[in-house]
Amino acid sequence: MTIPYKIARLETRQFAIFPEKFNNQEDVGVNSAYEFSISTDQTAIRCRSTFHYFQGENVLMILELNAFFAIAPEGMVEIQNKGSVPVDFLRYMGTIAVGAARGVIHSKTEGTVLNAVVLPPINLVEIIKEDLLVEKNGKEEG
Repeated sequence: MTIPYKIARLETRQFAIFPEKFNNQEDVGVNSAYEFSISTDQTAIRCRSTFHYFQGENVLMILELNAFFAIAPEGMVEIQNKGSVPVDFLRYMGTIAVGAARGVIHSKTEGTVLNAVVLPPINLVEIIKEDLLVEKNGKEEG
């Protein structure tokens, strides 16, 4: 199934850095999470991605980013007829969100010690494992 879309908007919902907690001698870990939802007017899909950087118990950085994807009407009809958004398309949107997050992190950490901390490659196949189920009226199930 091909879903016609365009990137409609990016929104930084939360961003915080704690450069004073950074220790150059320790490895930095990062956790990420992804959540998808369909707009109430059934014209867009949102990918909310969150990234938490840490060293031991110390939080170094938090980013929550929303990426909104406008879906063409024929794409929404396909989604509703199938009853779900395919997992491969969700991973594709997640990949776009990860790339956008890299840019936000680079831009917002410029001039700090955290600018050297890069968002590593993320295997979304291991993280996003299921289709997003939708009811016939376009609302999410679950």
